[in-house]
This record gives sequence, C-alpha cells and structure tokens, in this order.
Amino acid sequence: MAVCTFAAVFACLSFFAAVRWWPYPPGMDQTAIASSHVEDRNGVPLAAFAADDGQWRLPLAEDEISPHLLHAIIAVEDNRFYEHHGVDWKSVFAAAWQDIRHPGMRRGASTITMQVERLREPKPRTLLYKISQAIAAEQLEERETKRQILVEYVNRAPFGGNLVGAGAASWRYFGRPCAQLSLGQAALLAGLPQSPNRFRPDRFPSRGMTRRNHVLDRMLACGFITREQRDEAAAEPIDATWRPLPQDRLTDDLPWADGALPSLLKLVHDRPGQLTRSTIDSVVQRQTALASSEQLRSLVSSGISAAAVVVLDTQTSQCLASVSLGGVDGSIDLTRRPRSTGSTLKPFIYAAAFDAGMYGPRSILSDSPSAWPGYQPNDYDRTFRGNLTAAEALAESRNIPAMLVLAKVGIEPAVGVMDAAGLHGLGRSPERYGLSLAIGGAEASPMEIAGAYAALGRGGISKPIQTSFIGERFPDGCEESSSSRPACSPYGNREQARRLLENLTSNSSDKRCLRTEACWQVLAALAGPSRTAAICPEASQSHAAWKTGTSSGHRDAWCAAVTRHRTIVVWVGNASGEGSPSLVGHDAAAPLALQLIAMLDPKGEAWPVVPDAPVASSQHPTSSPGDLVLVRPIDGQQVVLTSDSPRSRQQLLLEALHRGNRSKLWWFVDGQLIGSCDDSQRLWWNPVGGSHDLRVVDAEGQSAYARVQVRLAGS
Repeated sequence: MAVCTFAAVFACLSFFAAVRWWPYPPGMDQTAIASSHVEDRNGVPLAAFAADDGQWRLPLAEDEISPHLLHAIIAVEDNRFYEHHGVDWKSVFAAAWQDIRHPGMRRGASTITMQVERLREPKPRTLLYKISQAIAAEQLEERETKRQILVEYVNRAPFGGNLVGAGAASWRYFGRPCAQLSLGQAALLAGLPQSPNRFRPDRFPSRGMTRRNHVLDRMLACGFITREQRDEAAAEPIDATWRPLPQDRLTDDLPWADGALPSLLKLVHDRPGQLTRSTIDSVVQRQTALASSEQLRSLVSSGISAAAVVVLDTQTSQCLASVSLGGVDGSIDLTRRPRSTGSTLKPFIYAAAFDAGMYGPRSILSDSPSAWPGYQPNDYDRTFRGNLTAAEALAESRNIPAMLVLAKVGIEPAVGVMDAAGLHGLGRSPERYGLSLAIGGAEASPMEIAGAYAALGRGGISKPIQTSFIGERFPDGCEESSSSRPACSPYGNREQARRLLENLTSNSSDKRCLRTEACWQVLAALAGPSRTAAICPEASQSHAAWKTGTSSGHRDAWCAAVTRHRTIVVWVGNASGEGSPSLVGHDAAAPLALQLIAMLDPKGEAWPVVPDAPVASSQHPTSSPGDLVLVRPIDGQQVVLTSDSPRSRQQLLLEALHRGNRSKLWWFVDGQLIGSCDDSQRLWWNPVGGSHDLRVVDAEGQSAYARVQVRLAGS
C-alpha cells in the first residue's frame, strides 16, 4: 500500500512539476491558413477558395458565433468546462474506474482544452501522448481564457468532409453565418466533431437527427435551454445540404463568378486566407458578363474567342466589374494582359497638345500625302480627308494628323502624359516608342487604359485603380433578401458596406496629369450624339466620349467609353494573339462598350463647354526644326544577330519621316556615310557587333540621332 501511495504521490508531483516548469511547445498556437473569401462592395459573396491543404476554414470571432452553439458544445463535449483547469480529474478517475470494472467499455475523459491541444498537434493516441496532452492542456489554461479556448475549438474542430470550424460548416450546410444558426442547427453542428463523417447530416440525416436530439437533451440537462425550447428544436427538419460555395457556381453561359475569377484570384493571391471586400458590384459584374458573353457568341463564327471588359466608377477609379472570358485557362486575367493599343492612345496625344497650347480643337490639320511625303497611311478606309479640324481628326481617328500632332508634342512628353494618367507600362521606357505610338506601336492592358480614360473623365486627375477595400470584419449580420443569392456574407451587412464607401476619401497619390480644359476639349470631340447613335441608339443621350482601336494584323479590337460616372474599356480578340478580319474596334468592340454605357449610365451629364481655341492656318507647314523624325531604329535599341543565317542577310531597317517638303536624306553610322534615299526615305543597313552612333540628315542640315547596340545571340 505504501508503495502504491508513494507512486501515486510521485506521479502527481511529477505531473504538476511538468506543468509548471516544462516549456510549452513553441509555435503550437499558430493558426492554420484560412480559406480565402471575396465579397462584392455590398457584402454579396463572389468567390471562396480552399486553403492550400484543401480544407475549408472560415475563422470566427466570439461575437460571430451563435451562443446556442457554444452552449451545445459545452453540454455534449465537456459539461464541467468552467470548473476544471484543463484536465477534469473527476472524469479521469471515473473513466479509469470504469475501464477497470468493464475492460471492454472505453469512456473518454478529454476536455475541450485537451481536444484543442490534440487539434493543434494531432498524433497517435498513445499513453505518453495523452500525458503530454494533459500537461499542455493545464499550461494552455494558464495562457488563455476559457472563452478563447472555446472559440479556438469552434474554429479547429472537424465538421465533415473538408470542413474545419463552424464558420465554414454553417455556410456549407445551411447557407448562413454561424451567428444566425437556429437552436436546432447549432445542436446539429455541435454533435458532429465526435464523428464528423458518420454523422454528416447531408448524407445521413437520420443519424444527424439522432445525434442532434442527444445534444439537445444534454443542453436541457445542463440548464442551457428549457423543455419547450428543446421540443421546438427537436421538431426542426434536417435541412442541411452540401451547398456550393460561390466559386462553384457554373452556368452554360458564364463560368467562374461571372467572368471575374481571374481578377478575384489576384485579390486572393495578395491577401491569402482572409476575407476581402472587393470594389466589384455583383449586379454590374453580372450585366457586363452577360453582355460580353452574348457579344462573343455573335463573333465565334469569325474565329474570335476572348474578351476583356473593365467597368470603373469614373470619379473614384473603383473597379465595378472585371470580366475576362475565353482565356487559355481560368487563371489568366485578360483585363491585365498588355495588348497592342491600336488608336486608343490618340486622345492623350491630342490632350497633351491642347494642354501645351500647341493646338486647339479647331486647329486645322492636313490629312493628305503631301502632309507627310513618302508615308503610306494605314487608315482603315485607305482614303485622305484633306484639311480638317483637330477635333474632327481625333473623332475620325485619322493617322497622319495624329502623327503630325505627336511629332509636334514630342514622344517623351506624350508618353509622360500617358504615364501620369495611369499607363505606367509606357512610362517605364519612353525611349522605345517612335511616331508609331499614335497608331498602335505600344502595348497596354484594358485595366490600364480604363484608368487613363477615367483620368480624362475627371478632368485630368489621375487616381490609382482600386479593386478592394481594406479587409475587415463586419459582424452585425445581414439584410433580408428575396434574391436566390445570399444577401450577406459571414462577416458583413450592406449598411456597413455603405458606411465604408461613404468614408472613402481622396487618395494621397492622386495627381493632376492634364489641365481640365484640355480633357473637356478632347472628350467633347469624341462625344457626338449622332456618332454614338449610329452604333447604339440607346446610348445617344449618355454624352459618352468613346474611341475605338484596331491593332496591326487585326489581332486586337478596342473601344474605350467614358461618361462622368462610368468608364468602360472593351477588348476583343484571341488569347493566343491570332488575328481575324472581323477584329475591328468599330464593329467588334464599340457595340458592346456603348451597350454597357446605355445600361449603366444612359442619361449621363454633358461635358463642360470650353471656349474654342483660335483656328490655326490651313496652309501646309514648311520645314522647321523638329520636322525630321527618326522612326527606326530608336535611341537605345538593342539588335541581336543570330548564327542561323548569313550576316549579309541580317539587315536593320532605317526609316525617317519628314513633315515638311520632300527632301533627300543621308544616313551616317559612326560618322561614315552609308547611303542616301529620296522618295521612300528608307534604307537597309547590315549591322556589325558593338555600339554605333546613327544619324540621318536632310538637305537643310536638320538631323536626328540614335545610338544602337548590336550584339551576337548568346553574348
């Protein structure tokens, strides 16, 4: 007897010594990565993504958990939870005595705290592990409060399938946040962790009902509910089903969250394991995706399979819709993929000229071969318009006038304006572009172009595009909705979303990129009602300013449309870059952009009237400094020679444009004359390795310069 007493005392002292002095395992309190959830601006769920380990987790704060669920868990798992300090010794001794008396019957004695430790570090349930688990449980009770431990259990417990925590289970089984569970639903969930797959209510409703009623009986015995509450909850039908989460919603027409998945994936990549409140409006997203899908169907016979559409709030640059359809796979965001811009950048070239006072909307420009000797135009109609105003030239997208204006403004100043407006990809290397900038010599994404056009619509104020709000929890529940889609999220309600929007202030990075008057002049030139009505009569009263673009080889069709309230950019093409004769901005993209304007802002405000600039002379300009422009190569260009073909066949095209009278040009490389040309103003040069200074000179002594670096492939 003495030996047994000594052994028992020694074991107890050793246990409590370990509790006091044995270090608590480091890193045990690290929470697992949660699932990622994205909502629209009003709290409507858009998409949800499982954690990296394939589990669905939606961690909840205490005030987001139904009190019924907390009481039910205590009643069925550990009714003495608030009386012990991690280990319920009374239950331990009772379980041990039962094991001795009835060896075939096993009675558990794990407390909620011990189960939290097991969920933190799951291991085989050996005697040694049970002892270490008990020690850690006692230590945990000294580190955290009872409520913290209980909330962690709710968030870590298994609830069937790949559901971890009651947050994910509430939405999966009942389609509602945990805080709104009924008593019967809470009891049903509380009974699952003991054997989650055996009691799964969506698969085994009768087992689930039996287990739920047992939990209700335990709640009644513990005094958490009355007999009337118990009977009423027991009468509830088992309405648990395996409900699809938002990203599972697929239809024959629209895949993956109405075409927003690629954009949402980027938000999730930036904020993994969190709730993200996006700026997207699910109603606008749906309307945009349906219209885009319909437009693609009308073009499928022409070999066109992809579209990207961006809808911004013009005044805030918040993204209301981001549609990407027809990508190689669902993860490619075509709204952020750079494509050849066609003529979509012309408004910024004219705006830069108007801003600098070089031209005005009524300045006369020449659209004729004599305006630019030797240049073969690429206007879609292959005709010349002669003399016309700058406003007309912009609205009709004439190429020669646009290049005349660009030559006057200068490449770097024009690119500087575009960069300031939001086309940052261009601003990183302005030296790459020649006069082809005006007709598609640059690349930008639909999202970038939308941001730049929105800057025009704000009168020259550039704002960063906003796709999400600062992630935060919204625990107050949800509004009622007659819609078949949820009207709220696990965290939010619409009133809180409205307050968040009302508190939005101007971003400190906002900056002016153009004078307001220059923007209004450009937009007025592009906002003719008859021009709009010819494509979309419904949008004729919207005062939309819009510009189309078609890239070389008919690979990209564009239309950008802006009103005081909405900015819409449409790109249509193929993700592979394959061209099609039908890829013309006016025909493939403009109808969709203006249709969306008619839906989203049909009665927009007119653009402010700006006094006309003085009319410039209609006479053709004569040669003056700056009239000679080196088109290719550009300054700083690198040329790579390959070993696959003879050097004599590897030539570099030299080309210059002269805005004045036709003039003979002489070409020099490193100070040595290599040739001259008259009418075509083009020459071919066989480059050799090294750095070379290249200069072109006209008959009046004007010159243009570029430095070229030539290297061998692999060097």
